[in-house]
Amino acid sequence: MPSQSDLRYSFEALVGKAEFEVVSFELREGISAPFELELKLISFENDIDFGHLLDKPVLFTILEGERPVRYVHGLVSRFSQAESGFYRTYYHALVEPQLARANLRSNWRIFQHKTVPQILELMLKRQGIDQYELRASMDHQVREFCVQAGETDLDFIARLAAEEGFVYRFAHSEKLHKLIITDRLQSLGLISHGAVKADDEDEGLFDDDEPIDPDSVLYQANSGGDQAMPCLRRLRYSEQVRTARQVQRDHTFTNPAYRQEHRAAGPFLEHQSKEYEYFDYPGRYKRDAVGKPFTENRITALRHDVRIAEVQGDDVRLQPGLSFTLTGHPRDDLNVHWRVNTVTHKGHQFTSLQEEAADVDVSTRYEQTAVLVPGRTEWRPAPLKKPRIDGPHMATVVGPPGEEIYCDEWGRVKVSFPGTAKARTTSSVRAGCGCLKAGRGQLGLDGYSPDRPGRDHPLRQRRPRPADDHRAHLLR
Repeated sequence: MPSQSDLRYSFEALVGKAEFEVVSFELREGISAPFELELKLISFENDIDFGHLLDKPVLFTILEGERPVRYVHGLVSRFSQAESGFYRTYYHALVEPQLARANLRSNWRIFQHKTVPQILELMLKRQGIDQYELRASMDHQVREFCVQAGETDLDFIARLAAEEGFVYRFAHSEKLHKLIITDRLQSLGLISHGAVKADDEDEGLFDDDEPIDPDSVLYQANSGGDQAMPCLRRLRYSEQVRTARQVQRDHTFTNPAYRQEHRAAGPFLEHQSKEYEYFDYPGRYKRDAVGKPFTENRITALRHDVRIAEVQGDDVRLQPGLSFTLTGHPRDDLNVHWRVNTVTHKGHQFTSLQEEAADVDVSTRYEQTAVLVPGRTEWRPAPLKKPRIDGPHMATVVGPPGEEIYCDEWGRVKVSFPGTAKARTTSSVRAGCGCLKAGRGQLGLDGYSPDRPGRDHPLRQRRPRPADDHRAHLLR
């Protein structure tokens, strides 16, 4: 297995005084996904206090000689002690970002009159995450009513981010990891932006006194032994036939005749039919200003894997969300700009075991597998399942002081949802009526959107009794 022999790995517990050496590691990371770092460690201590590691910050470092080239900072989610050798004891650790803790919480809560960036910031604050950067390059419309419907905090964050086109990655340093959230993937930048730079380091790499572009990655299929520089050794390019266009439609009771239909075609349609259409109703929006970007984000997500390159190599600079230019491939149209979608890093450091066994391999190994997507176009993760509530959701009718009920100009009744974290949260919903003249009959809904509670009679077919004069009738 070709690898860089001058790499080495270190692991540091940032709380306590326990010392470890790294035997092996596997780091899995991707765009809009919490990373997972699994480590096999060894230590002279056989009675390490788990309280100094579990749920505490740690730092994993990949070094080239004495120079750090990659940091991974995170919290220990799992720690275990294994067998003991002649002198030392084996340990295993799982390291994740602070954001992964959002998967340990769930809630019912209502957000009213807030934009998705505002909701995301509130959710991050709830997790205690203060090291983040939220970049919004476009206007995001206020949501009148948005519900976390029993989802985990992480699933809720992922759903809102996907609906409005936000993606995220993590930026690591030796002291912290920062969550970078953006609605424009290309703003995440190039692989040189994720590099660890020393104060006296030049911008480029050098080979025979010739500068090498720090944002290019070499493809070299026949590399072996100790190659002169990191490269990609295997590349498998593929294209998939996917939905060509997205059509979404929705309505609002204030203007029921307007269909609010939006269409969007996906990128890279040259090699497939353009007639594959995905129709979705309701589109979960109330205004055109929301429907248009929703539809564009949806088709981009449906075509997330239409063109991909699966690669193997040992260039440690590859990080999710960052892009580079490929060079050296025999097919010219593959020597273009690519962006890393997912990447798995694996490493072994046999020097840690030389005291435990005779004739042990003392080299260091590193390899990676990654999935790349075109680097000059926007990309979104695969669509997530829409939230649904099965069966009735109870609420209490509320009114102003001294009254039992409050009705607005459209006959909507204000209710409070006791199942939410803040039971005083209220919403105006349209009440059901068994008969509306020409539109006779009743319709039962099983499995509705939590963001749009209530019945939805159009204004052109108002209820038979004036709401202000017969408010008590609505309670029957």
